[in-house]
Amino acid sequence: MYQCILVATGGSPWSDAAVAYAIALAARTGAELRIVTVLTLGTTFEPDAMVPHDLMTAIIESEGEARLAQAAAQASRAGVGYTTLSRWGHVPHTILDIATAEGCDLIILGSRGLIGWKRLMLGSISNTVAAKAAQPVLVVKRPPPVASGAPLWRRVLVATGGSAWSDAAVEYAVRLAHAQQFELCFLHVERARSSQGNGPAPAEGKAILVLAEARAAAAGLVYDATLASGDIARSILETAATKQCDAIIVGSRGLTGWRRLMLGSIASSVAAKADLPVLIVKRFGEA
Repeated sequence: MYQCILVATGGSPWSDAAVAYAIALAARTGAELRIVTVLTLGTTFEPDAMVPHDLMTAIIESEGEARLAQAAAQASRAGVGYTTLSRWGHVPHTILDIATAEGCDLIILGSRGLIGWKRLMLGSISNTVAAKAAQPVLVVKRPPPVASGAPLWRRVLVATGGSAWSDAAVEYAVRLAHAQQFELCFLHVERARSSQGNGPAPAEGKAILVLAEARAAAAGLVYDATLASGDIARSILETAATKQCDAIIVGSRGLTGWRRLMLGSIASSVAAKADLPVLIVKRFGEA
């Protein structure tokens, strides 16, 4: 299902985890990697008349090459094909541009899990890329815990809410589960109904799950379905833990900036809070 996977490395523990996860996934799917580091002055070097600009850029480029060499060595040891790319630019935009130019069908990023106002004000590369990418984005915080050659995922939770983006997530999950032979746990969470009766009726949630189950059954998959109520992000995280899932797949409509924070984003909230890897899907197509 995957032919070309982009993974970004920036030298942090969470980007190191992303590299390890990308290598593990590529080794199991036969995909090639595009290992990317984006160079930026950022806040590492404050403007200083005593330090020549050429020297600062040379140091940053040298550090970037070292990061790529380390990741490339890991890929080589795992027998994974790769290309390394180093670019100057705005980090999220450069990642998105390279993913498009290289024809990547998945982006893997590490995340330190910022939430709320801190997430918006300090910025989040994974948040921005996931909101704007045409490709699915896998957000990870830890390297894969499984031994080499063992299945990466055995059971995956898929959140479905009946929207176009959650339908895309279900379709993508079914296809991925068929390719990699893992079980699916479908979850629909009904928001608490008000005293005036606002909110979806239980029958609607059951119907949404029935459609998801029918797709999995048609693909010959092992699956189960859960109907819950309450806070959606919290229910997703709790159900994934209860079901002992290895990953979470959610759909996203791709809100950005202040609108993303004020209106809320289930995908963003889950990705920020989950210890498990979270695969964010916005559209379904031939991958």
